[in-house]
Amino acid sequence: MTFRKSAPALLIAAFSFAVVAITGIAMLLTSGMLANAESDSFRLMKNVLTNSLRSAEERALVRAELVSSMPSVRAAFQARDRDRLQAECKDMFKEQAEKYGLDQAQFHVPPGVSFLRLHNPGKFGDDQTSYRPMLSEVHREKALRKGAAITLAGPVIAGIVPVTNDKNEHMGSFEMGLDFAPMLERIKTAYRLEVAAFIDERMLRDIAKDLPAEHLSPQNRVGKYIRYHATHPDLMKALVTDADVQVTEPVSYERKVAGSPWGVQLVPMYNYANKQIGVYALSMDFSDTRALQGRSRVWQGLAALFAIVLLAGFTLVVVRGVLLAPLGTLNERFKALADGDASQAADPGDSYCGELRDLAGNYEKLRSQRGE
Repeated sequence: MTFRKSAPALLIAAFSFAVVAITGIAMLLTSGMLANAESDSFRLMKNVLTNSLRSAEERALVRAELVSSMPSVRAAFQARDRDRLQAECKDMFKEQAEKYGLDQAQFHVPPGVSFLRLHNPGKFGDDQTSYRPMLSEVHREKALRKGAAITLAGPVIAGIVPVTNDKNEHMGSFEMGLDFAPMLERIKTAYRLEVAAFIDERMLRDIAKDLPAEHLSPQNRVGKYIRYHATHPDLMKALVTDADVQVTEPVSYERKVAGSPWGVQLVPMYNYANKQIGVYALSMDFSDTRALQGRSRVWQGLAALFAIVLLAGFTLVVVRGVLLAPLGTLNERFKALADGDASQAADPGDSYCGELRDLAGNYEKLRSQRGE
């Protein structure tokens, strides 16, 4: 094989290998960055849920404190005047329910007996201490508490505050419970996430006796849980199955639905007593991330191909045009000189590279010697 063929081939092969290697490394780095971005998305979903729950608990607690501190409310509660207490609070409850997702509001007397349910005034007098550990602790410790809870009317995010009489003696408590649905819908609107809350079915059946029957429909059953609320029920049905929802710690995974990749983050739901009562599911569409990854690979591949073609062309021009072509011309001159023909002068010196210019100079010396 001649240098004319082997040298460009070896150089082009070396350049191509280097370009392919660099492109491969770039693709791996890009894939790693996109994978990190998706991992950050899972962390974002957990943080969004944590912050939303904390915000909902604070809202329930603050509103409960505001209502229970009103002098007219305290006076009616201290007098144990149920009708008067309801008259003082019914407009507040209606407005809060319509605007802010208030689902339940209830006054209790020690040790945890319902005195007035603003959401169901006709039902009172039942002792809730057996299934409401948070309520029992409020009366026992005479301190405010907040967290997720399952009540007679269903699951809520609750804030409970102790209420004292004029002598600063403990006389009961007031609770506000926010529905899960508005919080989940706000998460969807603010962060473009699809969210669902799954509640333990046995607990719902044992405790939430006043919960509407449609919530306990077999269509909502997922493993041992009931899909209590979902921002996109059909999607969540495909993303979270019976096997998926059986978790006791945060779990993240990916799943395709209708050709679109979704990232799913599951987070256990605990009540105030740190007992698991359900699971939260948050999902994010990863289509944009995957499309970006695909476009990045295409552009990197095209850039690599362009670089190989450009380097190959440059190599052929340099090796053949700058080196081999002038060298071939000088070779013909030397051959003619060896045959006794000293009439052919070398090309002008500026048409050769430095090394060939010396060779051309030596040719001219030999030609001048033959001419003498």
